[in-house]
Amino acid sequence: MKKMLDAVDVGISWVENVVCIVSLTAIVTIAAASVVARYVFHTGFLWADEVNQALLVAMGMFGCARAVRTNGHTEFTTLSNKPKSKKVRIAIRGIIELITIVFLAFLLVNSIKYTMTGTVLSTVLRVKRMYYYMSIPIGFGLCIYEYLRAFKKRVIQEPESEDE
Repeated sequence: MKKMLDAVDVGISWVENVVCIVSLTAIVTIAAASVVARYVFHTGFLWADEVNQALLVAMGMFGCARAVRTNGHTEFTTLSNKPKSKKVRIAIRGIIELITIVFLAFLLVNSIKYTMTGTVLSTVLRVKRMYYYMSIPIGFGLCIYEYLRAFKKRVIQEPESEDE
């Protein structure tokens, strides 16, 4: 069972990385091609801005989950490192993690509702907006997964301090 869960975790990590890499590469490529087309050939791609917006949202949402996985998010260490007692510090970190997960769950539910109402067609490509918005609840779901996956480690382990 653990092997299967580890394989699923590796798959999720792989998806997060691939979506971030492909999104960023596509954004840069489309933006560069649009600039060249506009200033060199005096024409442009009508669809470029619309596609880049959707890719930017996807990259942001999947990148957020990836940042949680790699411990790249900021933490409230000023508050959680203040008490002398290790048990109190663990309790504070646990409360902060729980608040974060509850907030992400709230955002997940509301983003699903928002995505389902996106039946308006996009301006240029004439695609339902809900397809552009689908990466938002997926990203929040992945963030919840990543926080739950690392919950014990993030609460028990003392955060690294940034010595100047």
